[in-house]
Amino acid sequence: MNERALSAFGWNESFAVAFEPYRHEGYSPARVAIQHRTYYVLYSEHGELKGEVTGKMQYLPRGPHDPPAVGDWVVIHPRPEEKAATILEVLPRKSKFSRQAAGEKNEEQIVASNVDVVFLVSGLDGNYNLRRLERYLVLAKESGARPVIVLNKADVCADLEKKKEEVQAIAGGVPILAMSAVQEGEVAALYSFLKPRKTGALLGSA
Repeated sequence: MNERALSAFGWNESFAVAFEPYRHEGYSPARVAIQHRTYYVLYSEHGELKGEVTGKMQYLPRGPHDPPAVGDWVVIHPRPEEKAATILEVLPRKSKFSRQAAGEKNEEQIVASNVDVVFLVSGLDGNYNLRRLERYLVLAKESGARPVIVLNKADVCADLEKKKEEVQAIAGGVPILAMSAVQEGEVAALYSFLKPRKTGALLGSA
């Protein structure tokens, strides 16, 4: 297994340990990049593959056989010559973002997983909403990911210091970055929170 290639997608020691029982069975790990209605786009040591789940993931009740979500590391039976793979299992998740599934049943639907750092983005123009940012903070902390608040469009904000003080009052020590995405070099400040083999996600609106 080419772990160096996988590390670019966030593979680390904890996932390697979880995958160990499958290593000698000829299976491979892959990360879910995109979820479509009937298939998944997977990133793997074999390149990009089209993944489909086994029957048990489709028909058994939710629980140990939850269907994959974006960000999951999964165990696959690869068919590189077809650019395809069968998804057999989902490796244990380190973090997850979820919502209640549509319908009458009170079921959890995983929308993203294994995020290490989540950037909570709020524009400092007419889109600024402190209550919404508070909800994002709760969601991020419940997920298990590390939150970082990003206040975008600082270049068009007439009362930047006031808004920063308002956000600090609800942040509870969460780092706050005030920046402008259109200003060259300012986006680089986000990279200091993303170390090798870590995964970041953006939540909110710019």
